[in-house]
Order: sequence, then C-alpha cells, then structure tokens
Amino acid sequence: MTFSRRTLLLGTAAALLARHGFAQGWPSRPVRIVVPFAAGGPGDFVARLAAKHLAQVLAQPVVVENKPGASGNLGAQLVLDTEADGHTLLLNTVGMQAVNPLMYPAARFLPQRDFVAIGIAATVPNVLVVHPGKLGVTTMSDLVSLGRQRPGNLTFATYGLGSSPHIYGALLQRLAGFSAIEVPYKGSAPASSDVMAGQVDFLFDSMTTCVGQIQGGKLKGLAITSAERSPLLPAVPTMKEAGYGGLDLKYWLSLQASARTPPEIVSALRQALARALADPAYQRALAARGAEPLLIAPAQVQAFVDRDAERWTAAARSIGMRAE
Repeated sequence: MTFSRRTLLLGTAAALLARHGFAQGWPSRPVRIVVPFAAGGPGDFVARLAAKHLAQVLAQPVVVENKPGASGNLGAQLVLDTEADGHTLLLNTVGMQAVNPLMYPAARFLPQRDFVAIGIAATVPNVLVVHPGKLGVTTMSDLVSLGRQRPGNLTFATYGLGSSPHIYGALLQRLAGFSAIEVPYKGSAPASSDVMAGQVDFLFDSMTTCVGQIQGGKLKGLAITSAERSPLLPAVPTMKEAGYGGLDLKYWLSLQASARTPPEIVSALRQALARALADPAYQRALAARGAEPLLIAPAQVQAFVDRDAERWTAAARSIGMRAE
C-alpha cells in the first residue's frame, strides 16, 4: 500500500471517529484479546503489539489472555461464550479460519458463520530452514533433489496438524514430487531447536521467531513465503524465485469478534483498529520482527478474509486435510 493510501486510511478513520465518536457506551471497560495459543509465539507477539496501539486509540486498557488448546478452538469458543458486546476479541489465524473446519467438523462453531473480521493485524511469512551443515544443501533445489533421492527418509517439523509449517511442508512435497516424515511439535521454539540440533531436516518456521537464528548462522534459510525478499534476510529468495510460486500463500492474523456483536460496535472496532494498524510505530515494530502490515479499508476486511480463506481451504484439501 502506498504512503498516500495509508495516509488516506488513517485520515478517514480519524475523521469518522472524531465526527461520530465510538458506539454509544462502548468501550465501557477494558477490551480483552484472546490468543488461542501459548505465550511467546508469533500470534502472541502480534496480539500484544496490536493491544498496545489499540489501547492508545480507545483510551482504554486492552489486555491479552492466552488460551491455548485444540488448534485454537478452545480460545475461539471462549470468545463465543462471552457476551458479544465488543469487549472480547479473538486473535484468529488463516489456519483457524480455513483449515480447522476441515479438521474439526464436529466443532460447535464455524469461523465464517460465527465470527466477523475486524482487521488484519499482520501477515507473517514462513521461511524454509535447514541445519547449516547436516544435509549439505544450500538452495531449495538442493533440498528437493535430496528428497527425491531419498524418498520417505527426510523429516520435517511442524507445529502440529493444520499449522502453517504443516500446510507449507505438505504442499512443497506435493508440488516437488517427494515425500518426508512429519514430526509435530507444540510450537516454533521446540521445532526450530531440533532443526538447529540436526534432529529434524527442515521446517517452514515463522519469520518472527527464526530470523535471529538465520542471521546468527544457526539455521540456513532456503526460501521465504512472501511476495518480495525480506530486508532482514536479503539473501533468502522468495518461493517464486526458488521455482515454487504455488507456495505463495499469505499467512495472516486477524482480530475478530463474535458475529452477534451489534453492527455499530463492529464498525467502531474496525475504525479504531484501522487507526492503530496505520500507526507508523506499529508498522516499524512489525518490520523489526519480519512481519508485515496488510492495511485494508475497514469495509473490505470481511471480503478479504472470506476470499483468502477459500484459497487456504483449497490448498488444505489438495494435501488431503480432513478429520481423523
């Protein structure tokens, strides 16, 4: 998005809030963001950063509560079980939005039916990483060639079934024509630790958690799932540059509210969050960790979420994602 468009978005949101104020009586107390994952991961980082800047806009505290479990479903259900008055939000991910319904068809809710998108807090690229020396590979083509030479012998780490490392890893195998053994972990830290130790061969790790290890030489980055190279890792090519444009899927994190929330509060939330996300300080903090802003006009947020979730659902189906 160009500077002029960012400025226009910020100015429009500010004007609307100045003219109309927030929805009557809202917010009347602190706002809570439920993060359905453990503390320390990319979702937790983005939620806490958004909470800080949203609090400045609302002039109310915005607190983050971690509620991990069931691939995010426990935290999502907590939000739906809370009064839908705009004071409790969910930090949702594209994986929860698009993949969880395939994995958990018996869940009590459907994201596209029971939640409404407030804004896209960030997009977080994943980086395909390997141990710097164990495999003897320096490019993505090297890894693919090795996988084809040793079918079923390589291992890849994930954060569990349906996570972004699982989706990306399985898509790579399908597109490149080789097979590897999945090794699930509870999050980025233990997964990347075992790759650094040479216990697992490769991982599509979150940029926010692996950039330091790549810069420090503890991991080797082979390709990144973003449209352009990251200024933090200028030597790491994009998936398209590496010959796998089919892996160019954005992994985004969205703040969402119960679909039962009154429309006027949803509108006020969207305008307030748009102001928070357009703050240059917010965008600099994202960039420092390798995450990226995705500024979308408030009225267009839901359409983007619905459209992009369909792409992820199709990708998940293409690798056989379904309830076990």
